[in-house]
Amino acid sequence: MIHFQSEKFKTMLFCDDRGIPLIMPDLFLYSLNRNKNVYEATWSTSLDQRRVKTVELKTVRVSNKTIIECSYELRKFLLWLNEFSENKNHISLDKHHNLPEEILNYYVNDILIFDKSKSEKMVEKSVSALRCYYNYLTYHGFTSFKNIEMKGANRGIARDNARKRNVVKYLSTRLRAELFANAHTLREECLLRAGAECGVRTEENTGFLLEDFKLGTTVYRGMKSLFKLLDDKSFNDKQEFEYWLQGKYSKSRKNGQGGKSRWIYIPRDVLQRFKLYFESERPDCCHNSLFVTASSNGIVRPIAGYQATRDFALVRERVIQKQNQGLLHNSMDVLQQGHTYHILRHSFGTDTFYEIAEENGLKIENVTAMDKPYLVVAELLGHETDGKYAPRTTRTYIRSVKEKMRQENIEYCL
Repeated sequence: MIHFQSEKFKTMLFCDDRGIPLIMPDLFLYSLNRNKNVYEATWSTSLDQRRVKTVELKTVRVSNKTIIECSYELRKFLLWLNEFSENKNHISLDKHHNLPEEILNYYVNDILIFDKSKSEKMVEKSVSALRCYYNYLTYHGFTSFKNIEMKGANRGIARDNARKRNVVKYLSTRLRAELFANAHTLREECLLRAGAECGVRTEENTGFLLEDFKLGTTVYRGMKSLFKLLDDKSFNDKQEFEYWLQGKYSKSRKNGQGGKSRWIYIPRDVLQRFKLYFESERPDCCHNSLFVTASSNGIVRPIAGYQATRDFALVRERVIQKQNQGLLHNSMDVLQQGHTYHILRHSFGTDTFYEIAEENGLKIENVTAMDKPYLVVAELLGHETDGKYAPRTTRTYIRSVKEKMRQENIEYCL
């Protein structure tokens, strides 16, 4: 699915991968921007003995801020649906206006709250946007009314998701090793190692391609070519292998054209685990993605962008259970429910920041956004820079370095 800002209609518009406009979302967004109102559902009870509840749709004025939020939340939903509907005959982007109510609430309660760990405030924004859209479709006769809501039992979990941001954003090397050891499959282990030892985001794991690929006039090695280098005696001393991660598999920029392409450096032992997964566990299929998943119906497909997040959550629960049973060493820092896959990536950035500062004899508190530690970490993690300054996102690592030093008993001597 493709989205873009239309100068002519002054709104965001959508089309499918073939360039065919998605008529209903486009009509809704055009109407929303032009009229600045939505249809709000109110419930009334009939006066007869059956006390049947009926829904009425009333026009409500909305602000420009609400219009923008509605546009972006609808975009997120349609992008998810486009991926979710792959290989499903009864669900598709073309038929999204007639989605069962259960699928809409699955997106709100399972995907946003459990898979993406969204806060209560963020989930409410999505619920509001979906209600606005589907009420619009209902009012104009395109579908039946959908009751979209955050389930009461999940509201507390969404509140806890907001609190998760307060956990320490660093996992020690010992704690990361414990996570790897508790992976039940090679894929789980490989995805965790990709975040912790290569610094990739969860969605960037979809960018590991098997075959060589050409961009412009340059040919880049795919994973199969890198696997061959492992067996080449002339590369026996090589401890890191470069892989070009394309920006289209990364976090989207504001213009919707994907993230920043960059080199990632895969340690030899990690690449060996990738190779073992490919040769012994990965199902045979025609997909070019290294990491794939098999559904309950036996269909093999590339992993979704949130798969690493889901796998991390499974492993996290196993480690926490061992902690609670007293099976881990007392000196090990505690893994918390609030720790997420993204903290593996943050830990990689923290280690890199510390190592470069130490190599250059820099005191942590004196490192500036123009110094090498910030700029190298920004480049490795795919953060946008202006070529001279590291972004604000990268600057948070100074706090994490101090936490690393505390956890690993490093004397503060830089």
